[in-house]
Amino acid sequence: MTSVPPDRLTVLRYDVFTDRAYTGNPLAVVIEPPPLDDDQMQRVAVELNLSETIFLTGLGDGAWSARIFTPATELPFAGHPTIGAALALADAGLARAEVLTLHEGVGPVEVTLADGLATLTTPGPPEPADTADPADVVEAVGLGLADLHPELGPRGWSVGVPYTMVGLREVAALERAELDVSAWRGGVGSSDAPDLYLLAPVDGVRGARWRARMFGPVIGVAEDPATGSAAAAACGYLAGVAGAVRLDQGWTIEQGVEMGRPSEIRVQAVRRGSEVVAVRVGGRAVHVGSGELLVPAPCITGIPPG
Repeated sequence: MTSVPPDRLTVLRYDVFTDRAYTGNPLAVVIEPPPLDDDQMQRVAVELNLSETIFLTGLGDGAWSARIFTPATELPFAGHPTIGAALALADAGLARAEVLTLHEGVGPVEVTLADGLATLTTPGPPEPADTADPADVVEAVGLGLADLHPELGPRGWSVGVPYTMVGLREVAALERAELDVSAWRGGVGSSDAPDLYLLAPVDGVRGARWRARMFGPVIGVAEDPATGSAAAAACGYLAGVAGAVRLDQGWTIEQGVEMGRPSEIRVQAVRRGSEVVAVRVGGRAVHVGSGELLVPAPCITGIPPG
């Protein structure tokens, strides 16, 4: 990394979960910034206005502190910043081994690098979360109960960030979905898993390919083109219908199609017997640009400087 003045941040722009520029999920990566407080990092994320911005500080021996911010809040874990950050470190010559560890809010997240593919392993298994009323869920996305998949009712799942998983009968219903913020606020928005991950099978409920959409008003993302943490949580959701062979072989989740930013997320269960103990999430990323930002002035009184 070239040196920059202490009042500047070097920002790298990546498109993640894709191998083509201007598709996938945009990400801002800031490597070895000067000391920043939480407010300064949040304001940088607001200024960049991407799904997430990740700040990386080296800890030695292949370990990095990783702070992840959306324009609205800090996240304890997110897949696309983790994947993009690992590949950005590799591009910058800062990944001197095939395995990196990013220390995030959920704990240490191990990332393996091989042939341009980054694969993270979640620090724990998917866990069930609060489940909203199915009628409230479908109303929030402009669909009906008949659109729900008969084997996959709405369920809350989490690997650090909770989502309401919504299994749909077919891709056509997924394409029709549209977030109704008023209906969402009066129903699923008040649950413990307020953000929505919609899934539809491409080649059958036990097949290898799924299409997905994520609506994330709580984290400040109206719709996300690729959501690694939700894809990891989906492993717990789909485990009940998938069978052991599919859990071991994994899935490919295609997301972002409706936004014109198609993405591809690879998901695989890590099992101990019949128990899912962790999830592997893999993908590629493309460096699309870089630039500099002024370091925001510290906020002394709780009111950002004018």
